[in-house]
Amino acid sequence: MSTISSRRIATLATLVASASLLAGCSFLPMPVPTPTPTPTASGDGVLRIGDMTPLTGALSGTAGAQAAGIELAVREINEAGGVMDAPIEVWHRDAGDGDPAKTAASFAQLLEKDVDVVIAPASAAVMDVLLPLAQKAGILVVAPATQATAPAGARVGPIVPDDDFVAGLRSSDPNLSELSYGAEAYELTTALALSAEFLNDDGATSLSWALSHIQGPGITCTSFGACLSVLATEPAIAYRGPAGVFHYDVATGTVVFGEIVTVSPTPKPTNSTKK
Repeated sequence: MSTISSRRIATLATLVASASLLAGCSFLPMPVPTPTPTPTASGDGVLRIGDMTPLTGALSGTAGAQAAGIELAVREINEAGGVMDAPIEVWHRDAGDGDPAKTAASFAQLLEKDVDVVIAPASAAVMDVLLPLAQKAGILVVAPATQATAPAGARVGPIVPDDDFVAGLRSSDPNLSELSYGAEAYELTTALALSAEFLNDDGATSLSWALSHIQGPGITCTSFGACLSVLATEPAIAYRGPAGVFHYDVATGTVVFGEIVTVSPTPKPTNSTKK
């Protein structure tokens, strides 16, 4: 890991600890959280992304937008100089929604391309197949959360992008009609690129670690180029892409976009006696 990355991690740990102290207005000493150990670099210097979109099944209509969102982000990032001074490489494969054999075969093809991470569709069925395969291979898998995988209170569903972003998507695919999950795919791609830059490593473990830290605390930035400019002088960023704030679950690879609202349990009714 570079000296810059090491300094960045140390300062980030201080920011997190300070935020925790300020959150508790008490005269009692507040425990300072122990920083999560940073992973050992394991990448080869080139960020490779596998895009798995469902070409059949209930989510097949979202395949075009997901692919277009990833391609748009990759094009912008590579035009800005790439990640760690190398262009991102990306491959697209059929996720085989509802067909475990197809999902596994597509994943095997991506492994042959030495991908570091797979962006999967918002499909619990696909994730059920991919997660054990990815864990065995040491590959990161991320996907928008579904109702089955999201935490209680999360608002689940595709983000509606603004007109400017839609124009960008259609620059990747002029025939695009269904826009669902295009913004999420773009944001995940950009977040992964920033994660690699944050630790100067494209290894799966580093990407997963950094995904949990580039959302803040730090200076807010809304594009890859703007975030790189912040990181040139500051230790931490709070990336906000076209899908807004996101919450990444390290254990499951699922990502919830937007604020998570905790659902309060319905109060138990009290017994009443009729008069």
